[in-house]
Parts: sequence; structure tokens; C-alpha cells
Amino acid sequence: MRLYLIRHGETALNVKGCYYGRTDAVLSEKGISQARYLKEILKEVSFDYIVASPLVRAYNTAQIVMEEIFGDRRLMEQDFGIFEGMTYKEIQNTYPKELDAWNEEFSTYRIPKGESFADVRSRAEDFLRDIPSGRESKGEKMLIVAHKGTLGHLLAAMLKLPLDGYWNF
Repeated sequence: MRLYLIRHGETALNVKGCYYGRTDAVLSEKGISQARYLKEILKEVSFDYIVASPLVRAYNTAQIVMEEIFGDRRLMEQDFGIFEGMTYKEIQNTYPKELDAWNEEFSTYRIPKGESFADVRSRAEDFLRDIPSGRESKGEKMLIVAHKGTLGHLLAAMLKLPLDGYWNF
């Protein structure tokens, strides 16, 4: 199996520098242009599977590239809970104790009303277990459209890196 990992196109919240995992932000004009460019780059590749996070920014990126897509909730970005939609500075001012706890133990600290890194890694590993492997998938190609965090966890899991191996990506 050959995997193609794609991060969604730009959104307005990317430009603002906000933490947003489950916030369903739409692609900006630049993000739409990025997806169209990606379609051009990949036009000669024939995919056997196209899977995307169901969040609109990833799903719409995938739709621009290919028409037939499967959504998989396990590819969703980390749920930042009470930090959703806030910049780092806003989080510092509004939730200083929670931010300190998250910085102290990023891997296992579950952001209130959200997820921990370990939760996201667990979802990524679960997704990878469902990808066909071995002889039955020889020569097949899968396009995965997701988010920075999820893709980092997928790569770390594929390489059998520890949880903090995420930071290599």
C-alpha cells in the first residue's frame, strides 16, 4: 500500500494562528487554490482509496482533488476543548492553569472538554489497523486528507515512534 498524506488547505483561522481542532472552519480562497493546485499535481495518480477527515476543511480539500471520498472520524484533528478558536495569547490570558498543565504534560493531559495527544494517537493507530496490508494491497494507493496533528500522529505511529515522536513532524 502506498499512502499519500495531505494536509487540508488554508483557513482564516490558520492565518489568525488559532487553535482549532473540531471547529468546522471553511477553506479560504487561498486554501481552495491550494487544493486545486494539488489536484493538478495528482492528476496522473489513480487512487484506490480516498479517505478524509469529515471536518469541512479537510473534506472539501479532498472533494476538490477527487470526487469520491470516504469520511472517517478517526482522522479528525485533536479536540482542543476550551482552547478551541483561541490564539496562544488568548489561552494564556483566559486559561493559564490549564495551559500550564497542558505544557507540563502535553502527551496525557486532556484539555477540559477536549482530548489529549494520547487520545489522538490512539485514534490514528486504530485507523492504521484498518488499512489493508501485505499481499492483498500490493500496488494500491490511498490518499488521506486530514490535519497537521492527525498526520503527525499517523506518521509517528507508522514509524513506531513514542508519543512524543509526533514533534518530529
